Amino acid sequence: MTAPAKGQFYSGTSNIELPVRNKLAFPPEYQEKSRLAYYASLFSSVEINNTFYKLPLPKTVAKWAADVPNGFRFTFKLWQEVTHLKGQRFNTEHVARFMHIINQAGSQRGCLLVQFPPSVVLNPVLLHELLSEISLGSVDEPWQVAVEFRHRSWYQDAIYELLDQHEACMVLHDLPASAAPVQVGEANFMYLRFHGPNGGYRGSYEDEFLSEYASYVKEWMQDGKTVYAYFNNTMGGAVQNLMTFNKYVLAED
Repeated sequence: MTAPAKGQFYSGTSNIELPVRNKLAFPPEYQEKSRLAYYASLFSSVEINNTFYKLPLPKTVAKWAADVPNGFRFTFKLWQEVTHLKGQRFNTEHVARFMHIINQAGSQRGCLLVQFPPSVVLNPVLLHELLSEISLGSVDEPWQVAVEFRHRSWYQDAIYELLDQHEACMVLHDLPASAAPVQVGEANFMYLRFHGPNGGYRGSYEDEFLSEYASYVKEWMQDGKTVYAYFNNTMGGAVQNLMTFNKYVLAED
């Protein structure tokens, strides 16, 4: 009898955070290389938040992809011109432009992170239309799309079913005002964002908390789901928390 398929695990920080302050402290073999190259020697993924504010050139994303090992994964946060506009409408040309850029990541694509601000309340039509446009902009294979809601009105069965229809997942995050319930959908992946133990992108998580969530990750992986996890407490203990979390997840039972 064969063992059940096991999902993959990718983890990192929100934008590139390193355990050392400057290149002088890099290992000798990385002192002439980029910060990304050194980061990718330590961690398996990065959540690129900068694409929320400013779009890189397509050739820049291609260069990033060439600068990391084959098993590394890039996750990109969707441009704010798409998600944070008044009137809860988006320009389809903006979505197409963004997708063209991040498609340059090729086989190193991880997830596309869609974050709706607190001002965007329950709107199933908006969600359906945006996920459809993202699908149209994918090449080779569909992007795995994770949606982070910042208003509690979204947390209901109809939205979970809509995400399932699009093979997307809901981000499990811990911002106090809108922390997500632990909802396991039908998508073949999960997405965790840690914003700091008290929110505000600061502080450091206790080892007991990290160990508990690592046990959840192991269960999801055993069920065949790939898990992405990112620490966004970058004004706090993100790197150390990430290292500890990885140790717990990857430890043999």
